[in-house]
Amino acid sequence: MFPENHAVLVMGEASTGLFEFCCYLGSTYLKNGDKVVFLENNTSPRQVRRQMSRFGVEASEYEETNHLVIVDASMVSTEQDQSAIRVENPSVLPYIFEGVTQGIEKAGGKPARVIFDSLTSLYMHQDPEAVGRFFKDLSTMSRCNGTMTCVIHKGILDEDQIAMVAGLADGILEMKIDGQYKRFIRINYLKGTAVTPKWVPFEFDTGDQEEEGAFLGWGGKEE
Repeated sequence: MFPENHAVLVMGEASTGLFEFCCYLGSTYLKNGDKVVFLENNTSPRQVRRQMSRFGVEASEYEETNHLVIVDASMVSTEQDQSAIRVENPSVLPYIFEGVTQGIEKAGGKPARVIFDSLTSLYMHQDPEAVGRFFKDLSTMSRCNGTMTCVIHKGILDEDQIAMVAGLADGILEMKIDGQYKRFIRINYLKGTAVTPKWVPFEFDTGDQEEEGAFLGWGGKEE
């Protein structure tokens, strides 16, 4: 679907389950034998592990082999987690960047799948242009070492803020929930490829995925 080395932005309202999406994607990567660096700044590493377990992955087992490295950049996390890399000061963007670099090194280098939940929180403490530069630098570094999937929340940030980082991404996925609480997803942009954005049903598959490379539980009908 996406280039071998890419940085993808996933957009959606807070109600669409972007944190769950990140954990689902990370769990699928781990099942496929990939190395995952999970950058979390909204909640604790414990919550990441708990959510991954709902998708059939015992995160601690992958942390023991360094196939999963959680980088804790939460401003509200107070727990001392010995398994995660704790960012010294999450309000300083270079410290977060360094945390991801350490995570990739701990995972054994490239290729690594960087998952970032979420870019939105950075705007609460940083100038939008600084966040844009940070996203550009993190995207470049992640492409050099593998891939990055980063989520950003619509309805919280200004459209101009979202557009600034969207223009730096290789692809854009969008998620939404309709009035019946059914979840849909679409590819809105893919660099170098003409796409027709069409919403398709999507639910998190908690069962074992037998098909190699099947990262998303797509439904069978377009909306």
